Amino acid sequence: MTNNNKLQPREPEDIRSRLLKERGPIDYLEVQKFFAKGVILVVDAQLDLVDVAEKVHADDTACIEEWINDKLVIRAHDEHAKKWLDNNSRFEAVTMMPWVLVQEINQDNDEKTQ
Repeated sequence: MTNNNKLQPREPEDIRSRLLKERGPIDYLEVQKFFAKGVILVVDAQLDLVDVAEKVHADDTACIEEWINDKLVIRAHDEHAKKWLDNNSRFEAVTMMPWVLVQEINQDNDEKTQ
């Protein structure tokens, strides 16, 4: 008997659970190789990183375009890279192929919670 579970699409809860498990901190030196490939999306702190990754997974073009137009989701550019390198920035990140979605961790808030 063959296991057909691999052929069935994942439920949305499964995607969210996977993203929550995979989301984690990363520093700029680790992000740098993805920046060089042009696959970094910067997610504004107003948005939930996992929510954005879910919308990317669902190919919710209308929602993503609205965020792009409102500059809440943008493709990383050279000015980001320079600032991140200068500040030794840290991020919360999650991968939704082909993208790596990042939110910069606020150093001040991070230090207060430690």
